[in-house]
Amino acid sequence: MVGNDGSPTPYNRYMIDILKPARYINSEWNAVHKKWEPGALKIALAFPDVYEIGMSHLGMRILYGILNKEKDVICERAFTPWPDMEKRLRDKKENLSSLESGRPLKEFDIIGFSLQYEMNYLDVLNILDLGGIKVYSKDRQEGGPIVIAGGPCAFNPEPLTDFIDAFVIGEAEEVMLEIINAARGSMLKAPGSRENFLKEISRIQGIYVPAFNLQPSTFSLKKRIVKDLDNSFFPTNIIVPYIQITHDRIGIEIMRGCPHQCKFCQACKIFYPLRIRSVKRIMEIAEESVKNTGYEELSLLSLSSGDYPHIEELAGKLEEKFKLLGVKVSLPSLRVGSFEERGGMDTLKRAGLTFAPEAGSERLRHALNKNIRDAEILEKSRTALNAGWKKVKLYFMIGLPGETSEDLDAIVNLAGKIKNVNLSVNPFIPKPHSDFEREGMEGLEILKEKQGRLSSRLQAKGSRIKANFHSPETSRIEAALARGDKNTGRVILKAWEKGLRLQAWTEHFNYNLWDQAFQETGIDPEIYLKKKETGENLPWGFIV
Repeated sequence: MVGNDGSPTPYNRYMIDILKPARYINSEWNAVHKKWEPGALKIALAFPDVYEIGMSHLGMRILYGILNKEKDVICERAFTPWPDMEKRLRDKKENLSSLESGRPLKEFDIIGFSLQYEMNYLDVLNILDLGGIKVYSKDRQEGGPIVIAGGPCAFNPEPLTDFIDAFVIGEAEEVMLEIINAARGSMLKAPGSRENFLKEISRIQGIYVPAFNLQPSTFSLKKRIVKDLDNSFFPTNIIVPYIQITHDRIGIEIMRGCPHQCKFCQACKIFYPLRIRSVKRIMEIAEESVKNTGYEELSLLSLSSGDYPHIEELAGKLEEKFKLLGVKVSLPSLRVGSFEERGGMDTLKRAGLTFAPEAGSERLRHALNKNIRDAEILEKSRTALNAGWKKVKLYFMIGLPGETSEDLDAIVNLAGKIKNVNLSVNPFIPKPHSDFEREGMEGLEILKEKQGRLSSRLQAKGSRIKANFHSPETSRIEAALARGDKNTGRVILKAWEKGLRLQAWTEHFNYNLWDQAFQETGIDPEIYLKKKETGENLPWGFIV
């Protein structure tokens, strides 16, 4: 394996004893390789998680396609290395490099991070450090990379403002070419270009540059959105990895936003308003994608795919087009009310179907603005199982505002009436920009007590109900980071210095070291977990 200039890429020289070496070897089908021209703008899309997660992310696929369509732009990829590869890099004093050319990240003009999950914040710092880039933005010199971050977590950028030069608030494909044009004009390697570039993009709607916006509470910033989803860019020649990734299929976004306004939901607010892709355009994307990749499964993506207004027409056309080709169609999490049995839809993958009631009782669901009746959940689950789905999975939250012990018991009673059911039970986190953003989060011991209550009652129902309980310790750290302010950055740095990595992975999460990081920085996590009073400033309040 060689880079664009014919030199060996840094990883392939010592792959012995590295877990999943295909994470690092490059040259997958449809990967883009461009000659490293001196005048080209070099951008590394860095995903702060391992290859299998990052390569599954639709946003990264879209940006990779948009940027590589520009003739004078070289866009390459980098991911968080697994600890074995990190150790190799540090032992050999080598930098983390991009996959395509094997160039160290410090040689790029722009590093772009996608912030999908707060527990990946430490991996942002780790990628920077491994890539030879100063962790603190104030320490970066002229000629070094500009670090830009976007994604859902950027809707509260404050915890990372010491480390990120600029944030994209909203949908990056809408603003990316404006950033590129600014970079072209500023000649990023020239003296003074760093400050000039950051100052210029700070004037673009949807861009937050901490160095030029020192008091966020004194101004407001409006997100950027794609207004016309049907005519926006969508990749049909996505990279096909050598190894199985988390979502190893074609993913087609059929709708962006959500027609519902559940009070706990952050996504429905940050992706507002609802935008719909036409059946005609979806079919064009599907046909081109299957031809260009050879995948035998495609997934219809949105926050609530069953609410797509032309779902029956789309399902019929997908069946007609792909049945003889053996291409399966899968649906993500559905709203209970939107599921209907589709007889004859042989291409529909039927391994499992996921519904998200969120709360066990009708009373509490009504308080969440999720008006689904028990009878409807039972009827739709029965319909799915009779139609050939192997099992039904139900998502619930505990620790919701107004929750009682009767609401917890209602989860058990509801699950006990469904033949083949798995449960996923997660602590409620009051996320920024949701209707519940000022609510507090329940304490660790209370959450554990509630999990214990549910577990014992589910066990009494027998072994046919399987339940997965998300760690309340992880959820509490996630909440503190999600609701944090600039001071939270000191905790993130301290946790990374203590060796924490890949905290989205259960086997690497260490609550004790997080607790030490808070204590050693003198920051009480309860500041961020407690209820916020009306009128109290929110760290993310300047984003509208």
